[in-house]
Amino acid sequence: LGVDRRDVTPSGPGGRVLADDVRRAAEGQEGRPAAAPARAAAAAEEEREAGAPVGAAPGGAGIPFLEVEALPDFSRLGPVEVEPLRSIRRKTARKMVIAASIIPHVSHMDDADVTDLEDLRRRMRERYADEPGGRLTLLPYVMKAVVAGLKAFPKLNASIDPVKQEIVYKKFYNVGFAADTPKGLVVPVVRGVDGKSVLALSAEIVSLALAARDGSIDAGAFQGGTFTITNIGPLGGRYFTPIINYPEVAILAVGRMEERAVVRDGRVTVRKVLPLTLTFDHRLVDGADAARFMDGLLKRLADPERLLMEI
Repeated sequence: LGVDRRDVTPSGPGGRVLADDVRRAAEGQEGRPAAAPARAAAAAEEEREAGAPVGAAPGGAGIPFLEVEALPDFSRLGPVEVEPLRSIRRKTARKMVIAASIIPHVSHMDDADVTDLEDLRRRMRERYADEPGGRLTLLPYVMKAVVAGLKAFPKLNASIDPVKQEIVYKKFYNVGFAADTPKGLVVPVVRGVDGKSVLALSAEIVSLALAARDGSIDAGAFQGGTFTITNIGPLGGRYFTPIINYPEVAILAVGRMEERAVVRDGRVTVRKVLPLTLTFDHRLVDGADAARFMDGLLKRLADPERLLMEI
């Protein structure tokens, strides 16, 4: 209809522009010179030059002071090498910017005593070494413990719809896990975690990770997640604060398991400790919710018998 979006007064939920809003704006332009399309094209070009996505709301999707400035010409200062931002890295960058811009991130850190769980994992790995999924890691156990917590605290398995102003509670449990690949970080999703055994989860995690690394994974494997676990333990490090995998509302970061001297019943003893960080969306999840979720998670990981009874 040749309407400049800046001439449209939105009337939909959350400031959304509706079709009727555009028609009203078009009717108000009757009798004007037919220069609206040219003006819209010029506005789009201005957005491109400013580095903003074309069609974004003024100020960066309604976020005050969110403006992207062009980089200085570093080649004037010294040698540079330029590489196009493509493929997985470009998609990751876009999703991270969206998540970091609209979600108020808060992180809750704690340590899980996994001494008994690690002993169980080693015994089960020896017993099932020749079966699919037999090369057990802690990840499938952590997935099971997380899902038990999500059932107890459904807010952490939800999403916020900013347009409809609604909370969507998902009654299924699809857990994504961060996988390091030559092309960058990806998050394959294990579907229906609550209905699969630890061995089945282990086999699926290995299969998805291998497919992600060699590039044979289907794009659908990255969709439909309700919660994400990112594990930097194999590379080192204790705690880190990950960006939430939007539109999810929480992500669990797992650090490197290590032996530490801890106090138990007034005596110093050596235990295997797993550092954990829960980063959550403070629009929906309060600190008390996160603390209770983490308390349950720590108890399940510290007591394999309890964990196996709940899953």
